[in-house]
Amino acid sequence: MNYLILKRILDIILAILLIILTLPLLIIVLLITLFNLGLPLIDIRIPREGKNKKPFYMYKIRTRIYDQDGNSRYNKLSKFIDNTGLNELPQLFNILKGDMSFIGPRAFICGEKLPEGEISPKRYMVKPGLISLAQVYGGRKLSYKNTLKCDIEYYDHLSLWFDSKIFFKSLKPILKRILGR
Repeated sequence: MNYLILKRILDIILAILLIILTLPLLIIVLLITLFNLGLPLIDIRIPREGKNKKPFYMYKIRTRIYDQDGNSRYNKLSKFIDNTGLNELPQLFNILKGDMSFIGPRAFICGEKLPEGEISPKRYMVKPGLISLAQVYGGRKLSYKNTLKCDIEYYDHLSLWFDSKIFFKSLKPILKRILGR
């Protein structure tokens, strides 16, 4: 069986399972957001680049407060939700829908200024992921250049074994983020 077919089957099964398991937490975070920031609860204003550069909206719980000039800021509660990654729970629905996968390159914002001439078409041959190889190596701290290198490495080693390795290596940075260490 082609690995991409198996990967999609695993994405669907795991997304359904995790949606069921995290639904109470998702509802609590949505209620906190409603009382803390008001509507809208889900921030889908900015399209992302998916497989084959097809735009899609990545679902995230809104954590920023916007002023009339378009500037944004966090408050204490919304910063906690963002730092712990709880705002990314709705991306399980992106995975179920087929816009994303659990493991893959992190989706860039459509039209985002990226290094010229350094973007391999390989990064767009797979679905973007909730977890990426770049996240294991530093996430937001990595430069675009190093993130793009991770994306190529991911594509070149695409397999169940490599996805599993990335998943287990991502647990440490995710737990550090959640625990604030």
